[in-house]
Amino acid sequence: MAQPATSTTLRLDVGVQETGVVLQRPGMADERFALPIGLSTLWPTSGAGGGPSPWAIEHAIQVVEDQIEGLHPRVPPGARLWVARDAVAPLRRDGAIQGVEHEAISLATVEQWYQALAARAMGAPSARGTGFDDPTGDALVLILREFMHHLGFDAVHLAA
Repeated sequence: MAQPATSTTLRLDVGVQETGVVLQRPGMADERFALPIGLSTLWPTSGAGGGPSPWAIEHAIQVVEDQIEGLHPRVPPGARLWVARDAVAPLRRDGAIQGVEHEAISLATVEQWYQALAARAMGAPSARGTGFDDPTGDALVLILREFMHHLGFDAVHLAA
């Protein structure tokens, strides 16, 4: 699915050390930002426990919120959030990504993934087996969740 040329889009390129952001608005020059938040910057992605601690998650939320705060006034209601299809690879479980519908992942799905992350961090037995194949999936979920919550997106759309 191609990005619509007539609406505002926010494209994310979530990398290991930083997240590239491109804001595209019709009739205006693209705005580009490099935010120092990435898949390996929010918490250690390896080690005992298989995931971040509750404190690490809370700290990461604040870090991401601080970084995206300046984008809020630039992103109008109705804008669409996009990521490259291959960028969501860390969200695989048993080789597949669950919850992708019509080339998009809903906020409700991202929120479910985040709740599983929080439950794992607390050691909840019910959260066993809810981790991603790649430990960076948890960081990607947190980054997507914060962008979606704070900038008003109801889905993240997948681009070729």
